[in-house]
Amino acid sequence: MAVVFLQLSFSYAQESKDIAVYFENESVAVEKGSTFTNFLVIENKGSAEITIQNITPQEKYPGLLYYSKDEFSLGAGASKKLPVKLIANLDFMKLKSNEIKFNVSYTSSPASKTESASFFVKREENNNIAIYTASYENFINPSAPESSIVLWVENQGYNKKTVKIDLQSIPDGLEMMPRQQTLTLAGLEKQSVEIRILVRKQNTLFPEFNITASATDVFNNEIVGSNTLHLVILSNNRQVARGYESTTESNFAELAYNANSSGFNFAQLRGNSTFRVNENLTSRFNLGADYYLEDGRYNIYDTWLELEGRNTALRLGNINSSDYDYPVFGRGAKVSRQFGEKNQFEILALENNFNLFGTYFQQAEGSKLIGAKYGFGNGKSFIGKVSYLYDHDPRFNVDTQVANATSSIIINEKHTISAEVGFSHEKGLANLDENAGVLLAANYDGKIGKWHFQSLNSFSTKSYAGIKRGSFFSNQRIGYQFSATQRAFIQYQNSEVIPEFLSFQNAPAEAGAADLRYYFNSTEALSSGYQFSANKWNFFFAPKVERQKTANFYNSHELFSYRFETNIGTTLGAHGLNLMAEYSYSKENNKEEWFNSLRTTLSYRYKSFSLNGTAQWNANNVFDLNSYYDVDRNFANYNLFASYNFQTPNNSLTGSLSAGASYSELYKNLNSNISGNIEYKISPSWSSTGYFNISGYKTTAAYAASSGYYQFRVGIKKYFAAATALGNHKVSFQLFEDKNSNGQLETGEKVLANEIVKLDSFVAMTDKNGKVVFQNVPEGVYTLKVSESAGARLMMDPVITVNSNINRKVGMVKNIRVSGKLIEIKQAYDVLETDVTGIVVYARGEDGKIYTAVVNQSNEFEFFLKDGRYTIYIENDKYSYTQPGQTVQVTKEGYSEVLVFEYKKKNTTIKVKKF
Repeated sequence: MAVVFLQLSFSYAQESKDIAVYFENESVAVEKGSTFTNFLVIENKGSAEITIQNITPQEKYPGLLYYSKDEFSLGAGASKKLPVKLIANLDFMKLKSNEIKFNVSYTSSPASKTESASFFVKREENNNIAIYTASYENFINPSAPESSIVLWVENQGYNKKTVKIDLQSIPDGLEMMPRQQTLTLAGLEKQSVEIRILVRKQNTLFPEFNITASATDVFNNEIVGSNTLHLVILSNNRQVARGYESTTESNFAELAYNANSSGFNFAQLRGNSTFRVNENLTSRFNLGADYYLEDGRYNIYDTWLELEGRNTALRLGNINSSDYDYPVFGRGAKVSRQFGEKNQFEILALENNFNLFGTYFQQAEGSKLIGAKYGFGNGKSFIGKVSYLYDHDPRFNVDTQVANATSSIIINEKHTISAEVGFSHEKGLANLDENAGVLLAANYDGKIGKWHFQSLNSFSTKSYAGIKRGSFFSNQRIGYQFSATQRAFIQYQNSEVIPEFLSFQNAPAEAGAADLRYYFNSTEALSSGYQFSANKWNFFFAPKVERQKTANFYNSHELFSYRFETNIGTTLGAHGLNLMAEYSYSKENNKEEWFNSLRTTLSYRYKSFSLNGTAQWNANNVFDLNSYYDVDRNFANYNLFASYNFQTPNNSLTGSLSAGASYSELYKNLNSNISGNIEYKISPSWSSTGYFNISGYKTTAAYAASSGYYQFRVGIKKYFAAATALGNHKVSFQLFEDKNSNGQLETGEKVLANEIVKLDSFVAMTDKNGKVVFQNVPEGVYTLKVSESAGARLMMDPVITVNSNINRKVGMVKNIRVSGKLIEIKQAYDVLETDVTGIVVYARGEDGKIYTAVVNQSNEFEFFLKDGRYTIYIENDKYSYTQPGQTVQVTKEGYSEVLVFEYKKKNTTIKVKKF
């Protein structure tokens, strides 16, 4: 028993620790842009004093603002709390791990030891992928061999995602290349995808199209985003040049000249401005205008004025709105009002016309729309929306009403239920026929252990007048996660579109008359998949059985296929590589013979450069069957597209270049295109801009023909200062050297340029006039700080109360530099080097205020002090100091002497024996 007792005692002594190191809070919830502090607690559990030598983060965490770097002693039984302060900036939110870890090194006789402590951050993660275009309306030219639109795909989360984008035309009639594309997006990154579009001639009766775009996460095959994009085919009285690459710009004005090979040359004025009308009213104004020099005619479009009070906004001019389950854009007025934090009401009245007004073409009478929408919920566990819209269309003599309601309930972090219901009514004003329709949708997303269940379902009757007219969609998916890097799933999808319309109102309805607007699309598929990751590589394999059908007034086709899809991707530093391939064994229109097909896409990305290539052999989907005509089934299509976004280190030159070429043996044509956008900053507020687009087309069939097209634009752009939002204030300072300490900027006193100024978490730098402006500062109490590199001190109280706009001159008095160094006194034959870097030196003034400085790698330190008497001292006991404290008198004339602190090694004696 004695032996066992001694052994247990020895084991306990071995396992016991001298100190306990932990964070006060095990987890901290953070929001982007906010600062937060957690306290590192160190407790001395031993009976002897210990020395904390070093506290270091496990890795270089972005957003780390402050942590203690001082060496200090901790007596037996004592404890100390040390703050660790971080800011949740963008790079911090992108951290792969939620764990923040620190190491603590200390000496406890007779050895040095290291302990660690960590805490976890809870970051709100948005897994959604947003898919949208630069404008609500997208236009394509039916007379051109092909047109293009720019699709933006944005990762709204902080983690990198690889997604597959699928496009579907409703109704059938658009050939889109590529119809499917795979992108790798870093956190909060957005990429542009150029989609080339061809229009089938048999559907020219119906110029309005929708494109449904969906994003599927390649990692787990979940649908993470979707949108419906609206397209309008241009006619001879509705021509719009290709828009800019992005609409995120604000507070600018640009005048440009556009020229193109079609001869429609014009001057263009664009602008956007935000300004304060008064303390309670903010205004935003947007302008888009074209002036045709030869004809002296003009168009004004995308032009609106918005006035916003604290809870109410009024917009006049060109209007667009979403969440009505109906295309809503035109000219008119929209009013919205906020109730509480999450409730909002909106009402609008407009005419469906792209132009606000103009003389370039005769203004046609458009549909009259009146709508209202109310959004409600708490934003966390429940959100909902109800909307109503009335549309009177004098061109087609039809009145339409659509009511829609959606809701989403988050039961907990793992279970979400959402539902949608819609009702519609259409009435023909000439033939007096009418239709009623209904939409029902229910979705569920949930996780139970390692299982993941997803059910997406929607159904609308053929005569439902909303965007989902005559559609049925069902997606049932069950997934299982074997480990963090291995997943499998099985999925069933069934989608169908078969709408029904009123009769043409410009002629009496005839019984049995053919409906030229008839079309039908359906896809039914059963698939399974397995995904795993190894090192930095991601692999995905999925077999599928699929049946596709399409039909319209002219023809119908069916394609039955056995498919096998594979996706391989990796990220190697700044390089990204993704390969997607799909092999199909298919038969068409219930024929007995089968054929093989393959579609593959290779995507490469290096920083801001991307290269995408697609190759297709034989028909891969049912829409290809529409274009066989007299050609043999065997064909090949190729598409290559590259883009590069660039900017100089100082951002004076920014732009993008893209080039692409596509060859289609199916359509017997060759297309090429190169375009570029560039902006050069002449000054901080002035830029010159340029754009060019050159495309070529050549048919390879009999009676071959070729054509080319070019467009270029040159302009000058002026940027304006951003306005301050409602409820916030504008705070301006001008820093100057106050030589006579009277607080007034006088002749002979210079302003302080390029000085960093902090107003709590707001940070800016003074310009050449010593001025700095903080926009959108909320009401509150702030502390003003000027960078210590200025070597100056404020002549005013640094605590500032912001409850209105502030414009203040800030006098600074240059402090006096006091420097010193540490010198070691060595014994004879002592060759062991010492390191005093990081030792803290203190300066205590007569008022008791203590300043600190740190010894650098050259064994030197410096203070910037105002005039007065100070005690300069060192409290570090790692070495023995001959004079650890010295008193100095600092005057306005300066302090030229260099303080010297001599030190020796402790407990080191070299004995020399002579022979």
